[in-house]
Amino acid sequence: MTWLRRNWIALVAVAVLAPATVGITFATQWTEYFGGRASAPTSVGAGDTAEFARADWSLTSSRRISGTSAEGLEIGLPAGSDLVVVTVRVSPEPPADGDETPGCLVRLEEFDGTSVTRSWGDATLDPISYTAAEGTHSYCASDAVGPYTLESVFVVASDAGDELALSVTVATELPRYLSFRL
Repeated sequence: MTWLRRNWIALVAVAVLAPATVGITFATQWTEYFGGRASAPTSVGAGDTAEFARADWSLTSSRRISGTSAEGLEIGLPAGSDLVVVTVRVSPEPPADGDETPGCLVRLEEFDGTSVTRSWGDATLDPISYTAAEGTHSYCASDAVGPYTLESVFVVASDAGDELALSVTVATELPRYLSFRL
């Protein structure tokens, strides 16, 4: 009897268990990777309100200021750029004892159909002369006990298309995030 015939059961077990072990390892890593990043959008339509991260969120307005317009030149936008201003109404639930409403990260995404082609971070700290509307926040107010208005500004390339969406990410809600189509 040859060695292969005597050990065929062990060889079959190795041939089945080795790929299964590698597959399970990569599946675990892949699940952790997608669970820790914004990968499951919750789309919010114009005029709709979304319950998310212990708050109600609704898109109030959005506008685009051309870098070549009088207002864009006054703001000091860099050549070849536009400013997109997005306003969202946030109504957090009353916090429990010692709790704060969670902070968030906002980004502006450009779409080509269903896929994101580019994205931009908030430009509040950029060297432009845009003055936010009175009574608005430029960040998610974790100490807010009542409704507030979040106004986010983004310096985008002037060739950015019209398919834009504001994404709101809250760490405690990952992988879910809000996506407001503008």
